[in-house]
Amino acid sequence: MTESGAREWLYASKSKGMSLGLSRVKAALKALGRPDRDMDCIHVAGSNGKGSACAHLVAGLVRAGYRVGLFSSPHLISIEERVRVDGKSVSADQFDKALNTVRDLNQELTFFEITYLVALLACRDAGVSIMVLETGLGGRLDATRSADVVGCLVTSVSLEHSDILGDTIEAIAKEKAAIWRPGVPMLIRDPGSAKVRNAMRDEAISARFYTPEKSTFMDEAADLAEMLCSMIGYSFVRRPIRWPARMQYIPGKQNYLLEAAHNPSGMERVVPEIASVLPQKWSLLFGCSPQQHMTDFLQPLFDLIMNNPPLEIITTEPQNGRYPGVKEPIAGLEHISNPVKALQSFSEEVDLVLVIGSLYLCGNILEYLGENADIL
Repeated sequence: MTESGAREWLYASKSKGMSLGLSRVKAALKALGRPDRDMDCIHVAGSNGKGSACAHLVAGLVRAGYRVGLFSSPHLISIEERVRVDGKSVSADQFDKALNTVRDLNQELTFFEITYLVALLACRDAGVSIMVLETGLGGRLDATRSADVVGCLVTSVSLEHSDILGDTIEAIAKEKAAIWRPGVPMLIRDPGSAKVRNAMRDEAISARFYTPEKSTFMDEAADLAEMLCSMIGYSFVRRPIRWPARMQYIPGKQNYLLEAAHNPSGMERVVPEIASVLPQKWSLLFGCSPQQHMTDFLQPLFDLIMNNPPLEIITTEPQNGRYPGVKEPIAGLEHISNPVKALQSFSEEVDLVLVIGSLYLCGNILEYLGENADIL
């Protein structure tokens, strides 16, 4: 099959939607010769912070001298970002070679399952020794749960995807803790609730809980990454990292701050960090995907606006996401559906434009600004 044909097959798989379960991907892994077993795999789950923890794992391990792969989702600009080696996206040729191999299995697979298998193949072929796997949704039935692993990490948990994972925080926490494998070191960010902690222990009986000191989102992610590596027995060199769309400051003729907080708990956690660096003259570009708890999601942002009013606010609709962007998420404000046109429509001179509310929105703006999505 041609490379373009393989890409068409991949994108056509989106029509299958999301289908949790491990039978399909386990059969595909076996047919591929279990590439996961050719690398030391680390599995990361969580409602918020799992991407940042994965980024710190990659950066700290690469600096320590390991060759490290990463499977993450979704992507900001190009699909190759879902497969990184030493913090950089694989080439289109590397991606397509692995994609053709998966396509040739002639098995029914979802979009997420295909990209996960592509990541394992491409990273193995690139000589990766440690592979970091970011869970897509939940944990127990996520495709990434099919890999053999040497360590597991669960970052913060919150009420999300209740229609799929359960309608209580305890139920959701159990699904994420279920990435535990017997005999494998596992670290869990302490949820701060005895009921939730006990629910997680039911699934991960040997897990170690860690209560972080009050710090920034990224510092906490680094703490978790460093501690897990110590538990597994890896060297880890800690430094500040570049993790696109997570409190990402982009200086220039116009300065930007991009933040991908996309659920109520994430927004509540990051807004105080934003407030601490916000200049007096700033503008806001906001867009989001559908939210089950929109009022809770918006409240921290409203507090930020009330305490330090921006000169302009424009809402927009993130493009290329799993779901269409919300039309006019904040009633009564200027709304421009196209994110780039919205960004171009600001007229006031400000020291900073804050872009927030969706990873996809941040990706739209990064692409417009000509930025890449490398980690290191």
